Amino acid sequence: MDGVPLIPERVEKERESIVRDWRNFRRGDEGNEHYSRLVEGVGSLVLVFAEFLRSPDSVETFSRGGETRAMMGRVAHHQYELGRDAVGVIEDYRVLRRCVYASVAEGVDFADLGGEEAARFFAKFLQAYDWVTERGLEAFEEITHEKMEEELGAAAATDLVTGLPERDLFDRVLLPRAIASGGGFSLAVFDIARFTGMVAAGRVSDARRVLYKLSESVKSAAPEEAVCARFGDDEVCVVLPGAGAEAAYQLAEKILGSVAGEPEGFEVDVGVAEYPAHASDAGELVSEALHALSMAKRAGGGGIVVAK
Repeated sequence: MDGVPLIPERVEKERESIVRDWRNFRRGDEGNEHYSRLVEGVGSLVLVFAEFLRSPDSVETFSRGGETRAMMGRVAHHQYELGRDAVGVIEDYRVLRRCVYASVAEGVDFADLGGEEAARFFAKFLQAYDWVTERGLEAFEEITHEKMEEELGAAAATDLVTGLPERDLFDRVLLPRAIASGGGFSLAVFDIARFTGMVAAGRVSDARRVLYKLSESVKSAAPEEAVCARFGDDEVCVVLPGAGAEAAYQLAEKILGSVAGEPEGFEVDVGVAEYPAHASDAGELVSEALHALSMAKRAGGGGIVVAK
């Protein structure tokens, strides 16, 4: 081959043909805006491949000021809108790797490069592919999670009695979001004493009224940043960002005083657990709060127990 080009220059020069080859394998509706944008994103990734191959940086230090991650997020958005799943995302990047390599192999004689230069190319090329695939999947999963939240919010995820988010939304979105925020918080679970007895006696309207009053008391006493939800048939919970167990205990005391002081007062037991002091994940935190609640209920009389 005459005038063997440097590999990054070859990749840049053949970007359009690389993208064309990718499109032949990953066909889509040319009139679809998201497919067109995805094709543009693939072209941008080809240039990123070339820039990385030219750079002395490792994949850990090659950041381009965060521009590449933002670009991966845009690509993931269009993949999602096209109906890709995780397998489809991986296939998009696998085909891109194959197209880039085929172009390089066609225009570069590795024997002329020497063993060291060829080894460097293959090492960096695979590093780039692994990073792009990993980051691409992460971005895709982030978008999928966000869409799930939106869909849950649009669906009937609100309890009709209390007006609070239901337990499913709490478990799948609200509590994981609190943990993902990276800060500490407390979870308090409020349980209405003798609620089951009211329902069993046919006093369903009374049970609903008491549950509503508890939810209103919790919402009224909780700070603006708190997240409240209906936790069970006779339970309401609140997540208190930035609050320790002591602050949650004090809030619970205020709420218990409020419901007991009403003309038709009722007793409430409370279990409190703090993250990460009492638990390392969502499931463990809920378990600790419920264990504390169980101890409070055994004591009776509207008690508050904090997890150990």
